[in-house]
Amino acid sequence: METTILEKSREIKVKSQEQKEQNWLNEDVLVIILLNKNFDFVVSRTPYDIDICGKKMWEWVALSCGDCEIKTTVCTEESDILTLIKPYLNNKKWTFVLYSDTPLFSNKTFVSVMEYVRAKQVNVLKLERGYVFDTEYIKNAESLISIPSKEFGTSKDFIVVNDTKSLYDVTQIIKNRILDYHVSNGIIFADKNSVFIDANVIIESGTKIKQNNSLLGLTYIGKNCIIEPNNVIKDSIISNNCEIKYSYIENSRISENIIVGPFESVINKSN
Repeated sequence: METTILEKSREIKVKSQEQKEQNWLNEDVLVIILLNKNFDFVVSRTPYDIDICGKKMWEWVALSCGDCEIKTTVCTEESDILTLIKPYLNNKKWTFVLYSDTPLFSNKTFVSVMEYVRAKQVNVLKLERGYVFDTEYIKNAESLISIPSKEFGTSKDFIVVNDTKSLYDVTQIIKNRILDYHVSNGIIFADKNSVFIDANVIIESGTKIKQNNSLLGLTYIGKNCIIEPNNVIKDSIISNNCEIKYSYIENSRISENIIVGPFESVINKSN
């Protein structure tokens, strides 16, 4: 009993410390994400709006910044950084500039960079792909010359998506991160490699997911469900203890203890 109380106490202290760290970041840091057009990356839409596992590329970058204030502006590789960001500067202590084409940039690295900047009180810091500025300093700067740089994070944090190969590679990494997250939450996969799950999908523990399933959009899967092979479930709610067999479900709600399929199409329905 004492051990349980001690563990709970430590857990509360850790969460309290994490909250304090996030609070100062929220109060002191403005994030500007540069939406890189990259005319050499020929796709059907602007590269920064490409969908990766249910989120736009630039939205993955935004996620890494927690609840900090975020502004965006379009740029090219030839754009002058100071000209781009000065109209967006505010009274935040620091301004963190990131690029939309680094969707693997992590919150852990974001926090690590800002802890270093705060401890060293640097005016300008160049990252592998991005910058951090003391806001008051950069408001008066006319150019960026001889900027100090430092490496942070892992080799994946600053992978640049600038062609279809790098897009594929990054998509696979994000896909696997999402799957690993669900495994850690008690989801059972028959063949993880054949399943695709969007970032906003919620799955409760005890659910079993078999081969060749796609769970897309704002989908919720309740507890102890069985998702048999070859289903597509999009923007739908599957309540507890359901079994879905070889079916397509979109914009629908399936009540508890229901079997759907095989080979049903359920669109805009509630049962």
